[in-house]
Amino acid sequence: MTKHITVILLGSALLFSQGLYSAQLPAWLQQVTEQKRQQPEEMLALLQQHQAALPGLPEPVQAQWYAEQAVLFGTLGRHQEQQQAAEQGLALLGELQSLSKVELLYGLGFAREMQADDVSALQHYEQGIALATLLDDERLILLGQINQAAVFSNRNQNQQALALLKDTYQRAQRLNDTEVLAEVNAELGLLYASLAYEKDGIALLQTALTLYEQLGWQKNQITVLFNLARTYGFLEQYELSLQHYNKMLQKSQQSQDKVNLYHAYLGLAITSSQNNRGDAALSYIAKAEEYLPQLQSTTHISTHYYEKALIYQRLKQSSLAMQQLMLSEQSLNSEGVEDDSPIRLSIMYLKAELQAEQGQFDRAYRQLHEFVLLFQDVRNKENELAIEQMRLSFDHEQQQQRNRLLVQDNELKALRLSQAERERQVQLLWLSILGCSTVILLILLLWQLNRHKAKNRSAASKTSEQTG
Repeated sequence: MTKHITVILLGSALLFSQGLYSAQLPAWLQQVTEQKRQQPEEMLALLQQHQAALPGLPEPVQAQWYAEQAVLFGTLGRHQEQQQAAEQGLALLGELQSLSKVELLYGLGFAREMQADDVSALQHYEQGIALATLLDDERLILLGQINQAAVFSNRNQNQQALALLKDTYQRAQRLNDTEVLAEVNAELGLLYASLAYEKDGIALLQTALTLYEQLGWQKNQITVLFNLARTYGFLEQYELSLQHYNKMLQKSQQSQDKVNLYHAYLGLAITSSQNNRGDAALSYIAKAEEYLPQLQSTTHISTHYYEKALIYQRLKQSSLAMQQLMLSEQSLNSEGVEDDSPIRLSIMYLKAELQAEQGQFDRAYRQLHEFVLLFQDVRNKENELAIEQMRLSFDHEQQQQRNRLLVQDNELKALRLSQAERERQVQLLWLSILGCSTVILLILLLWQLNRHKAKNRSAASKTSEQTG
C-alpha cells in the first residue's frame, strides 16, 4: 500500500496577505490580521466581540472580517463554520475583484478539501489563483499553488503535485517571503515523505519547523511535528517518532488545542501499535476518542476508525477491526465521498485482508477483485489525465512557438518598414540636394545672363556715343 501521511491543518490554505486592503481597517481588525497565527483563539474572540459593529462598516472591510473569520475557523479545525464564513464573504463581494476575494476563495477551497470534496476545492483554488494572477500578487499565487499541490497529493496525483511544488519552491526563494517559504517547505517535505524519500522530506520539514518557530506560529509547528513523527514512524525509528508526538502533545496541552490533542494521541496510538505495544496503543486511541467530537473533517473521522481497525488487526482481533472499518465507511457515505478516494481504497484492501483472516475467502476474493478493478480505474483516469495534460502542454508549446514566430515576423516587418523609411529619407535628402543644386545653378545662369545683357547694353551704349 502507498504510504500516506494525514495532514492536521494545512497552513497553505490559511496564509493570507496583510496590509493590502483598499479600505482602512479598524484597529481591532488590524490586530486580528497581524496576530491570527500566533493567537487564533484570542483573535477569534476579539473578532466576535465586534460582530455587532459589522453592518456599519464599509463592504470591503466587512468582507475582510469574514476572510479573517474563515482563517481562524480553519486554523481551529472548524471547517463547516469556515465554509459558511467564506461563502458569506464571497456573497458580500459579488463581482468585485479584490485580494480579500482571493483569500475567501482559498478559505472556501480548504474547507471543502477538509470535508473530502477535492473537486470543489480545486475549483475554488483555481479561481483564487486566476484572480491573484489578474491582480498580480505573486505571494497569493504561490499560496494557491501550494493548496493545489496538496489536493493533487491527496488524490495520488503525485507527479503533478511534485512539479507544481518545485516551481513554487523556486519562485518562493526568489520572493524571499518567510511565510511562503515555511509553507512550501512544509508541503514539499510532506510530499517527499509520502513518496518514500523520507530523508529529503525530514530535511524540508525541519526547515519548515525552524521558520514556523521564527514566525511564532504554534499550530503550524504542531502540524510539522506531527508529520515528522509520522515520517520517523515510516522509517521504523519509533523512539524518534514517539519523541516528536510527545513534543506535539506538550505544545497542544500548553495552548489547550483540543483538535491537535486528538492528533497527538492518535499518533502515539499508531506508533505504539507499530512498535508492538498493543496495550499502550489502545490506551492512546481511547484518549484520542475523547477529542474526536472536536473534529469537523470527514477525512479525519474516517481515518480515525481506519487507524483503530489497523490497531485491532495487529492485535489479531479481526471482528473488532471489521466493526471499525464499517464505522469508517459510514462516515464516508454520510458525506458522499467519491468511491475512488484514497481512503475508500485503503478500507477495501484492509477489509479483504480481514475477511481472509476470518476464513471468508470467497468474500475476500470478491472484495479484492473489486479493489483491483477500482484501483485500475483510478490509474486509467490518472493516465488519461496525464495524456490530456501532455496534449495541453503540447498545444501550449505550439501556441508559444506560433507566438514566437509571429513576434519574429512582426519584428522583420518592422525592420523592413524601418529600412524603407531610411531609404525614403535618403532619397528625399538627395532630391533636396539636387533641388538645391538646381536652384543654385539656375541662379548662376540667370546671373550670367544678366551680366551678359549688361555688357551688351554697355557695349551698345559706347558704340552709339562714338557714332554720334
